[in-house]
Amino acid sequence: MFQRLIEIGLIVLVGWALFSKGRLPDSVRNVRKSARIMKSEMQAAADDVELPEPKVVPGQIIDDGARRADNAQR
Repeated sequence: MFQRLIEIGLIVLVGWALFSKGRLPDSVRNVRKSARIMKSEMQAAADDVELPEPKVVPGQIIDDGARRADNAQR
């Protein structure tokens, strides 16, 4: 059991040594750059959207819903 933990530890250590030296920092930089580009594009797209003006419909509010409900039950 203890030997198995040592083997797993060595595999993790070798993987960390291979991928962390040059590739990992470059990958992190690329991900950050992509996130900045995506954020700026999303903000530009949001600025281009024009919201429609709210419309006011003239009319009169009639509150006869209670009367209709009473008539429907009878």
